[in-house]
Amino acid sequence: MNELLSSINIRNSFFIYSHNLTTSPHDNQHSTYTLEQYEIYYLISGNVVYQVQNHSYTLSPGDLLIINNKEMHRPYFTSDSSYERIIIFFRPEFCSHYSHEGYPLLQYFERKKPGSFNLLPSQFIEQHQLIRYFNEIEEHQRSGLPESSILIELTFIRLIIEINRIITAHIQAFELEGDSNAKIEQIINYIHQHLYTPLTLQHIEDRFFINRYYFSHLFKRTTGCSFKQYIIHKRIAKAIELLKLSVPPSEVCRLTGFQDYSNFYKTFKKITGSSPANY
Repeated sequence: MNELLSSINIRNSFFIYSHNLTTSPHDNQHSTYTLEQYEIYYLISGNVVYQVQNHSYTLSPGDLLIINNKEMHRPYFTSDSSYERIIIFFRPEFCSHYSHEGYPLLQYFERKKPGSFNLLPSQFIEQHQLIRYFNEIEEHQRSGLPESSILIELTFIRLIIEINRIITAHIQAFELEGDSNAKIEQIINYIHQHLYTPLTLQHIEDRFFINRYYFSHLFKRTTGCSFKQYIIHKRIAKAIELLKLSVPPSEVCRLTGFQDYSNFYKTFKKITGSSPANY
């Protein structure tokens, strides 16, 4: 059973805060996914192994993960102990106006290699008292004051700044990909906008004048997964969004670029564990 303890949605889902408690969790309740948003995941209780790309983190209560929108991820459970967590999903645009040239607010989300440097251990979280930011966010929500959304936003920005401080102070081995390839970023944006169309390596080569073999290697180095795998998971993530908006499964199939419903059905069920109609 899943109990929603707190839920916040600001600016049409540009910021989503979710505090959940699940009794007797099991793997079939979760699936591998990527989203357009960035994610902050804070484990309160439970026995969880969290997979991000090809890296598995055995979490302890109090651990925190940062995950960007290129990383495929999901939890696995090593017992049926109660599973409580706080997850914040946010789009970069939600806080972009707080960044400036001298302080790139989201640099540790945006410029890290996929599947690396996701974990901030509990001792750092306790030392910097990060739990107070989650408590403040929920207190502002409960207050019901007209200014609560503004206060939540400001508290969240303080949380991001404190996460940056933890990484700077404690994770000496943190490496940023300062040489991120502008061409790959351009192609990734194109993929996101054209999921409903046929997307092949030949198509990318013709449109962007880049050798398909070189591109395939560079894409995997940048995103941590193959071109084909990335597109499949992005299409399923888009399908989930559309199904939540009550778009009929047959229409979702068309809008996400699957050639036929049978292929869409099999792929969706393999990744999510559920049929499109029952999701």
